[in-house]
Amino acid sequence: MISFTHRDSISPVRVDLPNQIVLRWDSDADCSGLLASGGIGAVWFPSPEPRIAAACRAAGADTLDADSIRLVGRDYTGPLPPGDFLAVKAGLWPGARATARNADGSFSGGASQRSWIDANGYLVAWTKALFPDRAPLLAYLPDKDAGISEGQAISYDSLELALVDAWAAGGNYLLAPDAAYRNALLHGDPAAADAWSRLGRTAGWLKENRDLLRRPPLSTITLLVERGDASAEIAALMFRHSVSPELISAERVPAPDASRRPIVVAAGIHPPSPEVGRRLLAHADAGATLVIDDGDASSWWKGPGLKATRRFEDRVFYTLGAGRVLAYKEAIVDPGDFAQDILDLAASRRPVRVFDASAVIAMVSRAGARPGLTLRLVNYGSPTRGDIMAQVRGIYSSATLLRPGLPPVTVRTWRRGENTDVVVPGFRRLSLVVLS
Repeated sequence: MISFTHRDSISPVRVDLPNQIVLRWDSDADCSGLLASGGIGAVWFPSPEPRIAAACRAAGADTLDADSIRLVGRDYTGPLPPGDFLAVKAGLWPGARATARNADGSFSGGASQRSWIDANGYLVAWTKALFPDRAPLLAYLPDKDAGISEGQAISYDSLELALVDAWAAGGNYLLAPDAAYRNALLHGDPAAADAWSRLGRTAGWLKENRDLLRRPPLSTITLLVERGDASAEIAALMFRHSVSPELISAERVPAPDASRRPIVVAAGIHPPSPEVGRRLLAHADAGATLVIDDGDASSWWKGPGLKATRRFEDRVFYTLGAGRVLAYKEAIVDPGDFAQDILDLAASRRPVRVFDASAVIAMVSRAGARPGLTLRLVNYGSPTRGDIMAQVRGIYSSATLLRPGLPPVTVRTWRRGENTDVVVPGFRRLSLVVLS
């Protein structure tokens, strides 16, 4: 937690921002009456509003001034700015788009059978990897940078989705209602008030289950990232296709462990230093598959012991020690196709698979000290109709389903070779399955 002093107070206030529900308030209208129903614990004022801030504190919320949170983009390369908190301002307004709907009203992705999903959970993992000493906070706005055109109407529920999107990935989002939603709330519009209260209930559930939501991801597919758009876009599509990777800074390559990290992806990054290059190749030497791109133009990975075994038009497989190197000849230009390639490469070791739910993103993480797994399913489209089948790597005999607003229930599991199938009943935004 961060301790700082309000400008109009002599008492230090401790703000646990990563675990609070935070409202960004860009208006000179008093928002203090909205805090309780929305589950708001802190309010950030990008512009000074001392009168409203005092009212919010009187209502029991913490307040933060503009300098308490510094914003950075994906392309930020300088030293970290001063301030109590760092928040990533990149992001797309979350939701799913499709070319058609199925007979039951659910999304159909057309010929590809996938909806196009705008999601930002990858930015939480990206922030954790690149700024490990800062809390993973997202702070994008519903504006043109987020894909929202001027005057475009967006659903009130989409703000709740933005919160779920960040918390399900282990981070937080600074709630930024668009002007229409904000004004509707201030004028007591029933539909806006219902959506806001529903957001508040979901926020309470997220806080209650934060320990499950913030467990570390599986390392089956480890993706190296660096500041800049190239590796960030690869990470975005990996998450969108439910690859469920662990993101690691390209400057902090972990020690080889082929049993935990059988696939290490070093694509979309600058050529590594000789030392980092040796650490990457050590993963292949120890039995993992190392994936690189721009192989024809770079030489850091070319050394003794490499032996070409399979050649394709755009890539070549090499053996190296107990493992192999997959070298794409050119830089990755289609991160979506690349994500599918990685899933094909993982084959039966794929961490998670979701069937017939094209607007759902799946992530898996370790269940803590005990053997087990946590499966997180986020729905970016309309409520799912009927059951969803998910498959996770590993053998589990029991599963407990957790959903906002509903009691825990036990769901059935089936063993499929070295994998486990689980059936998840239809849900609106988020389902959390704890397997053991």
